[in-house]
Amino acid sequence: MLSVLPAPRPLDPLTLPGPVWVAAPHPDDEALGCGALLAALAAAGREVRALLLTDGGFSHPGSREFPRARLVAERLTEWRAGLAALGVPPQRTRALGLPDGALERCDPAEVERLARAAFAAAPPATLLLPWRRDPHPDHRAAWGPLTAACAGARVLGYAVWLAERGAGTDWPAPAEARAWTLAVGEHRAAKARAVAAHATQLGCVTDDPGGFTLAPGMVRRALDGPELYFEEIPG
Repeated sequence: MLSVLPAPRPLDPLTLPGPVWVAAPHPDDEALGCGALLAALAAAGREVRALLLTDGGFSHPGSREFPRARLVAERLTEWRAGLAALGVPPQRTRALGLPDGALERCDPAEVERLARAAFAAAPPATLLLPWRRDPHPDHRAAWGPLTAACAGARVLGYAVWLAERGAGTDWPAPAEARAWTLAVGEHRAAKARAVAAHATQLGCVTDDPGGFTLAPGMVRRALDGPELYFEEIPG
């Protein structure tokens, strides 16, 4: 609901202090929500690191071809391949392996502890993660523990599902957050390769009719951009 969206300003990637960490509740969130920003940062030689919160194993619970253990392994491989397409090497990634679809039932203090341990390799000066009310329970559950784990960092919430599923109250109010926008532009090809790496989410799992598949329209919207970011206004 764009009527409640604060007027966005263009985001200059080079104004973000580094290291920059991107946190993804699920494999593919970062490719869809902020792939162009990650590609721009990497192309400029900035240090970018990535943290995966859940194991991604709940997208196709009825598949026999991809039982959970296989799906978890496949999605981790896809996540790292997608990040590599954006310029983030595997050695700069960390995966917590928390249960997909159940992050809100995890102890927030334990999630914070695990995130702090991951961040210790290179404490973040900027943290990218889904906006606090992005409409998925795992996305919403990530905000509190992760922002607590990197107090003092600049935090930008990226939009994943807001355009498709967000209610008016999910979007930030003008007094709540500053809105930033980033044109996908020259980084569209890299972002498209990153999204394409997530084959399990794009229809390659064919024996679970009730399983999750990214809608083509959502993928087109993510690739065409612009990417949206929200930065809370202190107060």
